[in-house]
Amino acid sequence: MTYVKLILFIVAILISVLGGKKLKINAGLSAIGFAFIFGVTITGLGVNGVVNLFSARLFVNMFLVTFFFGYATANGTMLSITKYLFKNFKGAPWLLPLLFFAIPFLMAFAGASTDSIILFLTPIAFAFIIEAKLPPVLASILLWATCAGSWAPWLTNYATFSSWFGESIGMEAAEAGFTKLFVVACVINISFMLISYIVLSPVLGGWKVKTSMEILGDEKIEITKEQKKTMYIILAVIAVLIIPTLIQLILPNPVTGWIKANLTIQVLSALGIIAMHLTKAADTNDVIKNQIPWGLIIMVCGMAMLMGEAGNLGVTETISALLESGSLPASAIIPFIAAVCGFFRRHRHGAGCRAAVRH
Repeated sequence: MTYVKLILFIVAILISVLGGKKLKINAGLSAIGFAFIFGVTITGLGVNGVVNLFSARLFVNMFLVTFFFGYATANGTMLSITKYLFKNFKGAPWLLPLLFFAIPFLMAFAGASTDSIILFLTPIAFAFIIEAKLPPVLASILLWATCAGSWAPWLTNYATFSSWFGESIGMEAAEAGFTKLFVVACVINISFMLISYIVLSPVLGGWKVKTSMEILGDEKIEITKEQKKTMYIILAVIAVLIIPTLIQLILPNPVTGWIKANLTIQVLSALGIIAMHLTKAADTNDVIKNQIPWGLIIMVCGMAMLMGEAGNLGVTETISALLESGSLPASAIIPFIAAVCGFFRRHRHGAGCRAAVRH
């Protein structure tokens, strides 16, 4: 029966994603439907139990950050930033995309939250890449590659995961393994980013991105009063987010420690939204209606609800049993573990990953 549940779970994911695309239905809505079906008929969670699977944290994170940056998009601030960068990098326009890798990589390397960095820079990076007539996927690759910096041996990721794995394989082996992971991650991520940049850049017009003259001509860049307000608020939020983290890394103290722990991206985004509204940076109703990616939020939160059913369906235990029984070929274990951990990354669904580590 457990294998039947595993198959049903996988089929539900496939139908939600592929069927939703075919029928033009948001995959998150389909996933929510399957979560309720499983909760009522198989797992016994009931309606309230399934509703409790909804990740309020995930929703709030996506809602607040996209709402905050929605003001900058609505009043044209992002476009103005892009044009300004083009005008001021006439001598080396090809260098600009690489800055969207180098800057966040160094910030992550210094201890800033990777999630925060990427959430803040994504709107700017995509606006630039699209304006430069380059494939939008390049922006994703440039920002994704910065994650390697967050695995430096003096940062939280290294300490947390090496300690976790150290429980099973010993701290010395775990620390040595994660040091190698950091080096390998840097080499792979940076190499992949550079290769992607070289390969994707020619797609729409040559190795170098189009120069500012080609894109803007003699267009005069005018920064409106609303755009200036928006930029001041964004810079203030970024400063409060990044500077205390860097100070805490170099000179730990209770003040910056408190700021780092409490003035998170969620809090700062909420305060930034209030500041944007009070200064009338843009029409708030228009931002809510047109700038928040509701479809994406529904898809991500809906799929998270379906993933939340994994433990109750016995999916995690089934996968652990497969690994422990040797049913999987040795060559398939590592890719399989990677896939499983990708699906069940949350702590309460991590039993399968921990069992895999022990074996």
